[in-house]
Amino acid sequence: MLKGKSTIELTDVHTGKKEIYRDENLVTEAIADILNTNIQGAMFNNPYFDGKYGEDWMLPIYSRLTGGLLLYQNPVEEDPANIYAPLDNPLIGYASNDANNTEDIRRGSRNLTESKTVDGGFKYVWDFATSQANGTISCISLTNVLAGKGTQYDSNYFVRLKSDNVISNIPGNQSNYQENHRTYIKDGYRLEMIPVYNSTSVTLRKVSEDYLHARLMQRPYSLVATDAVEEKTIELNHYPYWYTYSGGNKDGTVAPYNNSGDVFPYLFHAADGNWYGISRRDNQKYSYSSGSTDYYNHESYEWFLDTVSAEKATTQKIILPANTSEISHIGMSGKWLMFAIGNTVYRIDTTSVANIEVVPNASYNSSSLHTFLIDDDVVINDWYYLNGEPKLHVRNLQSNDYARWGRKSMARYKAFAYQEYYCSYGNYYFYKDLYLYTPYLATINNLATPVIKTADKTMKITYTLTETQS
Repeated sequence: MLKGKSTIELTDVHTGKKEIYRDENLVTEAIADILNTNIQGAMFNNPYFDGKYGEDWMLPIYSRLTGGLLLYQNPVEEDPANIYAPLDNPLIGYASNDANNTEDIRRGSRNLTESKTVDGGFKYVWDFATSQANGTISCISLTNVLAGKGTQYDSNYFVRLKSDNVISNIPGNQSNYQENHRTYIKDGYRLEMIPVYNSTSVTLRKVSEDYLHARLMQRPYSLVATDAVEEKTIELNHYPYWYTYSGGNKDGTVAPYNNSGDVFPYLFHAADGNWYGISRRDNQKYSYSSGSTDYYNHESYEWFLDTVSAEKATTQKIILPANTSEISHIGMSGKWLMFAIGNTVYRIDTTSVANIEVVPNASYNSSSLHTFLIDDDVVINDWYYLNGEPKLHVRNLQSNDYARWGRKSMARYKAFAYQEYYCSYGNYYFYKDLYLYTPYLATINNLATPVIKTADKTMKITYTLTETQS
């Protein structure tokens, strides 16, 4: 059993006056979750993390899994199962196992002289200069050593442990694992919503896949799950993108904008259980005839919000900025459907479609390494969103951005994140990637009295973690 206690010492650089705060902490389930979770057996396949292979990336615990520090503005719920702070709890500061040689004003430095092994554990000591971690601090937590470096310069919060090509030279016409699929690791299945360019209906598939248990006769890590245990067809009553003709011989007719059977994954799963997406109508007006052929000119675009709920689809007209011809479909964030026009990020309120807003201080990056889905949430241009707003800078994913499909969909489970996807470079391949989401709370230490760190004070944090019998 682990136990921890902390001491925070503020020193006024002008008067030398000291303020000292002592508290004890709650140890969460984060470390046990990391040591005991093995999604698809990936941990048996020599994981790699921060220059370490095998078990060296996480052991000994004190140097790797609890070697970093996070400082939060607000208290965090004291529950052993609570291993991440809410995204809307401002991160005031952090520190790792080394000196901060960057200009990151939130990052402190490990005091390598005073940090040392003690009886039954380890004493961490971090120093923060007058310019670092200023603000109100109500909670301090031990975390992963890389999370303590922050994301401004040195590190990513999603750090890849494994990336394996489990099957090579597979057929390139799969409709599974599209970038809008929703995976439920704990419950052992994923949902696939499959719209097709030249179809007015969509297919909702439930595919069983066991992510957490070994099998008697097969190795799960090498399997591709494509067989649906449930499959339903839902009528949209329109194509995802379509033409409408007025005048001439085509008057009143409609046709798909792209007359192909390719998948167009524009519908995204939301926390309310529905799927939402933006569709487009291209209004074409008769211009003239030449021989037996009628010619039409583009007149206008109209945009719609499609909602698939309880196996029924509804469509509502929406008003996008004038002259909008193309959008980038991104994903859901709470009740907000996120999309982009050029580099500008927008959100539409799915409960009130007239409410369409530009997201302040945000920009869109189309790369699947910078913009991707996480369950029913989204990261856009390296920022983790909460309820339509960028809240936490997590930085980009690792790897090359050559994926053909599925790369933009990730699922979280405990301290890990996982994705399965097809990619293409010469032939088609199937990959499985396992990430550690590093800013977990190994401990939760809510301070009895919040600490106010200002620019006229230095701060020393001493955190002792020991192992006891009970």
